Amino acid sequence: MMSENPQRTAFTSLDPEWAAYRDQLVAYARAGAEGLSPGDPRALVPESLRPGKHRVHSSYVWLGGLGAAMTVAVLMVVSMFGSVVGALAKAPSSLLVVPFVALGVMVLVVVVFAVVFLVQWLSWKHLSYELLPEEFNLYSGILNKKRRHVPYQRVQSVNQQAGVLQRILGVCDVKIDTAGGASNDAIMLKFVQTSEAEALRSEIFRRKKILLAGGAVDEFGNAFVSGMVVPSAWMMANAAGDERAVRIAFGEDPASVRASAAFAAADARVASTAAQLSGNVLDGADEVLQDIRGVFGGEEVATGSVSYETGLSNKELFFAGLSGAAGHFGVIIAGIIGVASFVAQIFESSIQAWTEDAVEGMIAGTALEGASPDAAASVVGGAFNTFAWEVALWAVLCVIALWAFSVVGSVVQYGGFRVRRRENRIEVEHGLLQRSFHGVDVDRVQTVVIKQSFVRRLIGYCELSVGKIDSLSTEDSNAQSSSVRGLVIHPFVKVSRVSEILDGVLPEFSHVPEETVRPAAVALRRAIVRRSVIRSVSFWLFVVAVAAYAGLVYTAASGMVVVDPGLFSIVQIAFFVYCGFFILMFALNVIDAVLWYKRSAMGCNRVFMSMTNGGLSVKTSIIPRKKIQYGFIRTNPFQRMAHVAIVNARTAAGVGGTTEALWDVSEEDAAAWIEWIRPRTESSVTER
Repeated sequence: MMSENPQRTAFTSLDPEWAAYRDQLVAYARAGAEGLSPGDPRALVPESLRPGKHRVHSSYVWLGGLGAAMTVAVLMVVSMFGSVVGALAKAPSSLLVVPFVALGVMVLVVVVFAVVFLVQWLSWKHLSYELLPEEFNLYSGILNKKRRHVPYQRVQSVNQQAGVLQRILGVCDVKIDTAGGASNDAIMLKFVQTSEAEALRSEIFRRKKILLAGGAVDEFGNAFVSGMVVPSAWMMANAAGDERAVRIAFGEDPASVRASAAFAAADARVASTAAQLSGNVLDGADEVLQDIRGVFGGEEVATGSVSYETGLSNKELFFAGLSGAAGHFGVIIAGIIGVASFVAQIFESSIQAWTEDAVEGMIAGTALEGASPDAAASVVGGAFNTFAWEVALWAVLCVIALWAFSVVGSVVQYGGFRVRRRENRIEVEHGLLQRSFHGVDVDRVQTVVIKQSFVRRLIGYCELSVGKIDSLSTEDSNAQSSSVRGLVIHPFVKVSRVSEILDGVLPEFSHVPEETVRPAAVALRRAIVRRSVIRSVSFWLFVVAVAAYAGLVYTAASGMVVVDPGLFSIVQIAFFVYCGFFILMFALNVIDAVLWYKRSAMGCNRVFMSMTNGGLSVKTSIIPRKKIQYGFIRTNPFQRMAHVAIVNARTAAGVGGTTEALWDVSEEDAAAWIEWIRPRTESSVTER
């Protein structure tokens, strides 16, 4: 830990006048951090940048409590609704007790709301955070107190998330990710003012940069690096903006103050790099929403200079929405089935009574016309056949409508998409209604991943993302899924633009090696067997289907089992339909194996390795050598007979790490790769 007053020990002693001025300035800064009048210039400094503990916004109580209370109330009403409807259907006389039941439910809901809001208020009173010289502290707990320490050097990213109501109010949730992986939870601060979140993010990365450079930070945020003093915003406000006086008062040599001012002006001129922007129809609406900033959002806080920035064109935005909606298709089907089963369960008795009345009515009507019972049954069957087709048609229409809404929702989700390089950080933000902001230090990037699905490859597009160390948050339900995908820096980009975006956002990854190592010749045969037989679910289901069908035919022919002819014909049709499906899947697996063999490769240079796994979809991973935690080759008996091996490179990306593997590389190439990742001195690296 650093000394209590680094400004007193980091530099030489001061003249008595400057020392007196410093002591007066320190006392003034300590005394005036809270309760500032609106006219005080120090009130313009965000609260997060002032010394002491800070609370999140008061909307934590009423907005957070409202969400929790509504969730509990809805669950209570839904759980009771089915029982009430069933009771009323069985005993209509119980309608007399409905007012009393409703009154009891209302009282119960009010009690639940009161308890939830009380707990939320107590949580808010005991929730605070503080920026100390070397670490971020979070205090929480009503009865069981908890204090979490996060050293600035371990902070990987400071992200923001804001729902629709939060954007209107100008608050957001802040998530501080550390390099903890699966063994450490991320820190979540809910309902922070937008301006405070921006200031907090900027200050955390500022202090991290200072400490990594071997400097020190005092209680006010002043930085001391290599004989120089960098005053904090709070100290500058207390000194009425006199930067020179602050720097000299805290021990910097007056001559170096004048020289460093000239260098700072030169750096400011260099930092003004033109941004590379792409626009779409939603950017105008996003700019308006960004300018409004919500009720409590506050003024925008400068967080550093931007050297590169780009967005989505109209075509990229549309295709990104389509690809996002395609990923939700299974969720849509499951949702429709879930809603249908839920409605059927609630109104089970009513549906049963309605069905029985309808069937009896149709039979009675047919009987009055003098028709036979068989004719009546035929009428009923035809009616239900028509009803089934109507239900199927409505289900298809619902799927199409929900998919269209999903496309629109995905497009809105990517509205205002921006990826930028700000100093040594990559920042990605998007969302027209629900706003998301993700940022990561460049030195925390583990891999660059280029993914192409089958459709994207046909039209020459890909998804560009970076793998980073992720940590789990108990309050973030999407943490696991997002960590698998990494930080997407462009959801739908032309392959020809990938090098341009990497040069702007990640110039450190611009020297990508040429992929010259390919799978051995025997790998094609092995890939076909592996993908079409060993790992093919359709193949093993086909084996089971053939065995079951053969057993049924044998037992029916030998008279051991009597099979209804109608049922047997249905089984035959199902078997031959699956045979056709298996042939199609087998052909696709063979094609996938052939394409994998043709498109898979890897390559290495002095500082990077690149690995591509092809097939119907293609994934390319670019990994810095220094980010490979360990590498290994693995073989099974069949691979040893074929003189091939699996190359595995392990990085810290994701939660718990990620392994990139290339199958069936020749033993010579695998041995050369193992030699490449072997630890070596800097001189040996230079020689290579």
